[in-house]
Amino acid sequence: MHIDRSDGRVTLYFEISPNQQAMTVLFGLVMAGLVIGLLYGCIHTILYAPARVGQVVPLFLGCAALAAWNGFSTLLNGNCVTVFDLKARTVTLVKSGLITRTSGPVSFDEIIGLGTRVGFADRHRSVIAELALANGEQWRLGYELIWLRPVSSSEIPRRIAQLRKATGLPGGNAD
Repeated sequence: MHIDRSDGRVTLYFEISPNQQAMTVLFGLVMAGLVIGLLYGCIHTILYAPARVGQVVPLFLGCAALAAWNGFSTLLNGNCVTVFDLKARTVTLVKSGLITRTSGPVSFDEIIGLGTRVGFADRHRSVIAELALANGEQWRLGYELIWLRPVSSSEIPRRIAQLRKATGLPGGNAD
C-alpha cells in the first residue's frame, strides 16, 4: 500500500502481493476440482444408484454450488485504487480484478470515517483499511494479512493516518 500526491489529488494504491495472488489461483483451482468431483458424483449416482437420487444429488449439487461460489469469490478480490480529489472534495474507488468495479465519486461531506480495523480478509486475520459513509456503506480500501502478528506490525495504520492528515477526514485506527 502506498500513497501518491499530485495535482490536488491524493491516491492510495493497494496491490495484492504475489504470494496472495498465487494462493488465490491455487484455491480457485482446488475449488474447481471439488466442483468437478461433486458433479461426477451426481452423474454416478443418477446412473448407478437411481434409488438414492433424491437423497444424494441435492446434497452434491448444493455443495458444488457452494464450492463454485467460494472459488469464484476469491477471484473477485483484486487491487484497489482510491483517489481523494482535494479540489472537488470527492473520493472514487476503483477495484480491479476479474471484474473491474468503480464506486463513487462521493463527497467528503458524506464520509463519517477513514480508519482501520482488525477483521478477516481472504479468510485470514488482517488489518483492513476502510472508508465509512453516512449511508452505512463500508468501502474496503486494502488490507494486510497479519495472522498472529500484532496490529502494530502492519504499515496500514500509519498510511491511513497520513491519508487522514492529508485529506482532513475524520476516523481512527484499531488497536
